[in-house]
Amino acid sequence: MKVLLVATNQADRYMNTMTVRPVPIGLAYIAAALTEAGHEISVADLMFSEDGPADVIKAVREFSPELIGLSIRNLDNQSYFDPVWHLPAVKSTVDAIRSVTDVSIVCGGPAFSILPAECLSYVGADLGIAGDGAEAFAALADRLGEGEGYLDIPGLVHRDGDEVKVTEGRFSSDFRLSPRLDLLDMRRYDKAGFGVGVVTKLAQAYYPTGAGDKFNGSDWRIRPPEEVIDEVRNLGTEHGIKKVFFIDSGFNIPLGHAKELCRAIIGAGLGIRWNSYLRVGDCDDELLGLMKESGCSLALIADGGSTSDGFEQARALSAMCGRVGLPHTLAMTFGEPGDTEAGVKNKVRFLEEIDPAFVSLRVGNRVLPGTKVAQLAIEEGLIQSESDLIRPTFYVEPGVRDWIADYVRKISETHPRWHLL
Repeated sequence: MKVLLVATNQADRYMNTMTVRPVPIGLAYIAAALTEAGHEISVADLMFSEDGPADVIKAVREFSPELIGLSIRNLDNQSYFDPVWHLPAVKSTVDAIRSVTDVSIVCGGPAFSILPAECLSYVGADLGIAGDGAEAFAALADRLGEGEGYLDIPGLVHRDGDEVKVTEGRFSSDFRLSPRLDLLDMRRYDKAGFGVGVVTKLAQAYYPTGAGDKFNGSDWRIRPPEEVIDEVRNLGTEHGIKKVFFIDSGFNIPLGHAKELCRAIIGAGLGIRWNSYLRVGDCDDELLGLMKESGCSLALIADGGSTSDGFEQARALSAMCGRVGLPHTLAMTFGEPGDTEAGVKNKVRFLEEIDPAFVSLRVGNRVLPGTKVAQLAIEEGLIQSESDLIRPTFYVEPGVRDWIADYVRKISETHPRWHLL
C-alpha cells in the first residue's frame, strides 16, 4: 500500500523561552516497519509548516495515499499559565484530509495512547493504535491491503456503531529496525532543541508519570548499549549530528545499565554532546563522572520532591552533579495535593540553596487518567470523568489555590533562571 505518515506536532517552545523541536522518532520507527513490510512510504512533517492543513492537502494530492497515519505527540503543552490544547489542530488536519480523500485515517502516538477512545472520537479518525505503533501499524496496513479482518490487532481502536472500542493487549516494539530518519529534515532538527532523540528504554505501556511505585524497571525494555551506540553513530555518519537527547525519564535507573552505556559511548569515541533526565534515588558520583566524560552537558532532574525526604534526595543528587562539574536543572511543582503555605516557602528556600543552572516552575498537577489526582479531581467536581482529561486540566491544592499562581509568578520575576511552565 501507499502510506502517508503525518507528524502532527507543531509545539516548538519550552518554558516559553527556548525553541525545542523534538524529532518524531516514533513515526520514523513506524516508517521502518512499513518499509520492511513492503509498503511505499511518504512523510508530511508539520513541525516546520506555516500552514499545516494546506501542507497536508498538498501531500495527499501529490502522493495519492491508500492509507494515512497521524502521530499525536502531546495532548497539550502542560502549562498552567499559558495552556495550549493540541487536539483541535489535529482535528483540523483530519478535516483537511477528509476534504480531498476518503481513505482511512489511523491515529497513534504517545498522547493518543493515554486516552485512545476519547482522542479518536474527538479528532474524527477512522482507526487508531494504542501503545507501540510500529509493528501494529504495519500489521494493519498488511491486512487492509489484503482485504483481511483486523479487529483482533492488539491495541486497535475502532468504531462499533456509536461506540469506540479498544482491542485488548498492546504490541511491544523491540527496536530491531533502525528508524527512517532519512524521511525527515534532520538538518533543521539538529539546529533546534536539546538534541536529536535516541531511545534508551521504554515501559511496556502508558502509566502515569506520578506512579513512582512503577518506576522500578519491572516492565521496561532496556536497549543493549551496542544498539544505542550504533544508532548514535549512524546519526553522525549519515546526518552529521553530534548532539543527542537520550529519551529516558530516568537515565540513571537502573544504575548498572547507565554506567555500561556511558562506558560504551566513551569507548566508541563518538565525540557527542548529550542530555537526559535523572531521577532522585539510585545514583552515585561514578555515574555522573562517566556521564560528563561521555559528553553529557546537562542533566535534567525530573522532580525536586515535595517532602523532606524528597528534598534531601534531590539535594544529594544536585551535590553529586556539582562535585563532577555537571550542569543540571530542576523541576518543582507548587500547589500539588497537600501543599501548604509553609510547604511552598520551604520549596523556595530549597531551590535557592541548591541553585541549579535553571529551574522549571509548575503550578498544579496536569491531571492524567489512572492517578490519585484524577480521583481527587472527580471527587471535587473538577471533572465529571477521566474522559474529560483529553483537555488541559490542572489540579491545585484548595488550601493554596487562591494565591499560588500569583506567588509563583512573582518569585520567577526575582530569580532570572527560574522559568514558568
